[in-house]
Amino acid sequence: MDKNKNIQLLEQFFNGTTTKQEVKQLLEELKNDEFEKEWMKDQWDQAPEMMNKAVQKQIMANIKADIIPTRTFKMKQWLALAASLLLVLTTSLSGYLLYEGQNKKLAGDMTVTVEKGQKVALTLPDKSRVWVNSGSTLTYGSRFNKHERIIALNGEAYFEVAKNKEAPFIVQSHGFSVEALGTEFDVKAYPDEKQISAVLIRGKVEVGDELNKLNLTPNQKVTYNRETKSMQKSDVVDGLIYADWRYNKLNFNSESFENIASVLERNYNVKFVFEAQSLKRYRYSGTIGNTSLESLMQIFAMTSPISYHMKDSVIYMNENKRMLPFYRKVLK
Repeated sequence: MDKNKNIQLLEQFFNGTTTKQEVKQLLEELKNDEFEKEWMKDQWDQAPEMMNKAVQKQIMANIKADIIPTRTFKMKQWLALAASLLLVLTTSLSGYLLYEGQNKKLAGDMTVTVEKGQKVALTLPDKSRVWVNSGSTLTYGSRFNKHERIIALNGEAYFEVAKNKEAPFIVQSHGFSVEALGTEFDVKAYPDEKQISAVLIRGKVEVGDELNKLNLTPNQKVTYNRETKSMQKSDVVDGLIYADWRYNKLNFNSESFENIASVLERNYNVKFVFEAQSLKRYRYSGTIGNTSLESLMQIFAMTSPISYHMKDSVIYMNENKRMLPFYRKVLK
């Protein structure tokens, strides 16, 4: 199929005028890397400086996905994100086929990968909504149908589950699972972290592994140790705080700087190097709003005896030995 025909099919899909066969055809073409490159170049050359707001709204509504937080993009800026949107578009096309085919099995699973520094929101074929955090991967496919709704997660995601008593909604990650019928919850299960956590916001869920299960009620959190297979349940004041990352807010409660650095690496697409290992044990509490990484590092430097320097996308951390005696005196 030639490039012009592909572009025409894309426009027809956005307008809701494609047939089921044309959607299948377009889905196959989107797997071709050359098509993406040609489309991006063609659109970049033709793009004005600002995108028509009506067009932006229509595109976002039709593919049922957006990059968080919502902003008014310049056309050139928006096209720079087109590769990510094409991935989500592919997922939407596949979801469309799954829905239109009365939950028939798809050939292979659909995977949504969110790069560091980005966040993605999407709507699944059953109308459930999912927010996927930075550095995360979400996979679903043939086991997401009218009898069961099973999703594999690596990373963090927030779920608003559409009710369907006939098809339990199950999120699986590293031997740990969260099962719900219609509810809202956050799951954090990054592959490089020893612990998996789930926080329930609304409804009821069952969590655990093959040997042990626990039920959660709203504003309860479970922490699962992947090595010992043990679970710990606790109450939280407000479960929604754990999902504030959707709006570029990060909350820490006596969190070690080592863990905070891991979160910042994913959110800002940087790497921390601790030249002084003692800094990893420093603990912080508070809320980080939508601010620049440079401003954030200055706050850390002003409130604790640390020094840092940045080179490209690497942040080198060390102790501020001149200020260390002062802070030790304050903490006594």
